[in-house]
Amino acid sequence: MRVGDLRIGQRLALAFGAVIALLVVLTAVGVHRVAQIDAGLATINAVNSVKQRYAINFRGSVHDRAIALRDVVLHGDPQARAQAGADIDALAVAYADSAAPMDALFAGGANVDAREREILDGFKAVEARTLPLVAEVRALAEAGEAEAARVLLLEQARPAFVEWLARINAFIDLEEDKNQAEAAAAMATAHGFATLMLALTALALVAGAGVAFWMTRSVTRPLRQALDVAERVGNGDLDSRIDTVRRDETGQLLRAMRRMQDRLVAFSAAQEEIAARHDAGEISFRIDASAHPGVYGRMAQDVNDLVAAHIAVKMRTVALIERYAVGDFAEAMDRLPGEKARITRTMDTARDNLVAIGAEVARLAAAAGQGDFAVRGDAGRFEFGFRTMVEDMNGLMATADANLAGISRVLAALAQGDLAQRMEGSYPGVFGRIHADARRTVEQLGRIVGDVQEAAGAMRAASGTIASGNADLAVRTEAQAASLEETAASMQELTATVRQNAENARRADALARGAGEVAADGGRVVDEVVASMGAISESSKKIADIIGVIDGIAFQTNILALNAAVEAARAGEQGRGFAVVAAEVRSLAQRSGDAAREIKALISESVGQVESGAGLVDRAGTTMREIVAAVQRVTAIMADISAASGEQSAGIEQVDRTVTQLDEVTQRNAAAVEEASAAARRLEEQAVELAGAVAVFRLAGDADTGGRTAPALAAPMTAHAA
Repeated sequence: MRVGDLRIGQRLALAFGAVIALLVVLTAVGVHRVAQIDAGLATINAVNSVKQRYAINFRGSVHDRAIALRDVVLHGDPQARAQAGADIDALAVAYADSAAPMDALFAGGANVDAREREILDGFKAVEARTLPLVAEVRALAEAGEAEAARVLLLEQARPAFVEWLARINAFIDLEEDKNQAEAAAAMATAHGFATLMLALTALALVAGAGVAFWMTRSVTRPLRQALDVAERVGNGDLDSRIDTVRRDETGQLLRAMRRMQDRLVAFSAAQEEIAARHDAGEISFRIDASAHPGVYGRMAQDVNDLVAAHIAVKMRTVALIERYAVGDFAEAMDRLPGEKARITRTMDTARDNLVAIGAEVARLAAAAGQGDFAVRGDAGRFEFGFRTMVEDMNGLMATADANLAGISRVLAALAQGDLAQRMEGSYPGVFGRIHADARRTVEQLGRIVGDVQEAAGAMRAASGTIASGNADLAVRTEAQAASLEETAASMQELTATVRQNAENARRADALARGAGEVAADGGRVVDEVVASMGAISESSKKIADIIGVIDGIAFQTNILALNAAVEAARAGEQGRGFAVVAAEVRSLAQRSGDAAREIKALISESVGQVESGAGLVDRAGTTMREIVAAVQRVTAIMADISAASGEQSAGIEQVDRTVTQLDEVTQRNAAAVEEASAAARRLEEQAVELAGAVAVFRLAGDADTGGRTAPALAAPMTAHAA
């Protein structure tokens, strides 16, 4: 069996077993050497140092008792001697307190050598000799034998104390030497232990490093391979080849990773499939969770649930956007949790902004529909495209307001007869066309009104002349009728009184000559009246043509207003106000057309009356020519009367009949002249009315004279009426 086939646990156990064995050896050696050091230190601390401390106590007690004994000898004061004696007793007790445990140590026999026993026995022997000397010196001193006590102290007691102290010091030095020896041995053991430990540690390190290298290599190489595979899998590379030959845990790991890779490949393929299906528009497609075991199935189901949730949110959003797109803002976005609440906030913001911009546009449209183009939208409430939209609406309102104000000003001036007003400035698009059409309309209307004013003045002057001529003709015709009546009476008298025939013939001849002159004058006047009536007829026809032009302009204005209404309808809500103005222009054009047709009807009636008057005047001219011829015949007859009296009765009867006919013709002429005069007066009145109708128009350059037009035209009628 190869080592590489061992499990990692077995290889780790083998490696760590070797390391542990080295550690056990190292520990055993260390424990042994530490035990040696500990034993030496224990001897120093627990045995030698204790003995040395007791010996030091002995030395102190002996030294202090020697001093106290000297004080007993030297002090003469009994109290001081007593105190020194008490000190000696106390020091003896202290000595005994240290001597008892010392004896116990030596009694056990452990850790006690012969040299120690020898020294201890030596200063005990000295103690046995010295204590009686102390008692004797104290007794002599207490007995008052100071000299004897002093001699005994100096000669016997003092040398005994010196020897006693020397033996105690020897014991102390012995223990000191033993401690130094034990310490040196411990240090040597420690140095040796350190060297051994270093060697064993180096060996353990080398062995451990080798085992670790081998173990690491045997583990890390397959683990590195597994790590590389994991990194590639983690980085999304699911196509790498995984070696599954090994039988250890890393091989099992690689086989498990291969199974995981296969699962991930399958799961990734399922995700790619759902992504492709959804990209193709099949948003109902879901991953088959049953085809993926364990957590992969749960992940697939979670993906399905996540996709379904997102699609539900998207479809809900799309449904609301569809409603918002057609202007239905009744429904709001669902209250979504967490970060999806941003969708809710965004949809709410979009809905609020759309509602707000719709309300703003509706407010502007309502104001425009009411003709109030001074209203402006609050662009500061909006941003980006909505702000631009409101600003554009404001620009549209401002443009429409300015343009319609100009149009309204021109139309108001036109309604007041002021044809001098113009739309100033530059106007784009349909406003430019309206501006140009309005300018052309006003200019054309101004020219027409000027022509009408001139024609009305000329027609009124001509009608005044006709009226004056007809009045004069009526006077002369009445005079002629009276003359004819007188002629008839004379003819009756001539019939009754033949005797006065010559005289009456002469008178009749004179009257006939006067009548011839009057008839000639009447014929000339009638010819002038005929010419005047022809001129009036031509002027009336020209006025009718002018009225036809006005009617055509009204028709063109009506067409222009209709086009403006169509453009306003194309503009929708924004052009509603302009549609109102176009309707007003169209109404004005219709009223102008109606007025033109009424004027045309009046002119046509006047033309008819003028033509009728012209016919009557023509008949009057014919009659007057007949009158002239008749008068000439009367003159001839009257001459014949003078020459032929025989034919008087027949001539008088013929003259009577002729005069009767002439009287009838004259009466008819008088009636015709009255009718022509009345027609001329009606024509003059209609001319005054026409002049008054067009006098309300003020043309360019007529600011100083427009107010005097109607009175000037009315003057001839007033003079004639007078």
